Amino acid sequence: MSFRYGQFGTGFLRTMPPATALRFTDLVNRRGRGVYIIELTEAGQNAYGQPIYSESSHEEKVFLERKGRERDLPPGTIKESLIRLFMKRWAAIQEDGCEVEVDGVRFHINSLDETDAYLMAEAERKI
Repeated sequence: MSFRYGQFGTGFLRTMPPATALRFTDLVNRRGRGVYIIELTEAGQNAYGQPIYSESSHEEKVFLERKGRERDLPPGTIKESLIRLFMKRWAAIQEDGCEVEVDGVRFHINSLDETDAYLMAEAERKI
């Protein structure tokens, strides 16, 4: 069987991810830790006009960087307020309508940045 140019449509080679993204994906699949990505969809409103959300979640493998602080806390205890997640470029996550759950604690996504190798999400702890 032989292939001819354009058989699979135009731009076939452009859709292939860069080698750095493939290497990062392999590394995060082997050594990353699992976190839950929670998608919130508006299901209606309550009697006071506030939105009611339904949740669906899936697990993603990520590398996690924690940023903590010790101010106003007993010495030695750290309150994690910010985290950074490094995940695959094609991970199913959005800045609006998604939250992250790490070790039973929920974080709200502040920003998403995409590089050639990975997708970086910065998240802040929900109160």
